[in-house]
Amino acid sequence: MKAPVRDKTFAAFAAAVRASCEEHAQRKNYTNSNVDGESLLTVIMQQIGIHRQHCIAEIVTKAIEYLKTPRRVLLEKIAGWAFILWRETEDAQ
Repeated sequence: MKAPVRDKTFAAFAAAVRASCEEHAQRKNYTNSNVDGESLLTVIMQQIGIHRQHCIAEIVTKAIEYLKTPRRVLLEKIAGWAFILWRETEDAQ
């Protein structure tokens, strides 16, 4: 029997990242909203001044784990953390 063909489009990747972000945040009770809504974790990390550092640490940790055992879910998590940084970053003028 043939293995199912996996969708390797950017749309499929973006949908997987969205699902990962929303399901994780809701499961951990960080938010009851969607990925674009406010996250309690983000608010707390910003208030104590370690938001960017925490996001970068999550990305690095997931990247190291990926190098040991490549799994798509790790890349989805890396992209999710990168999205949080992207959303919260104002470009320097």
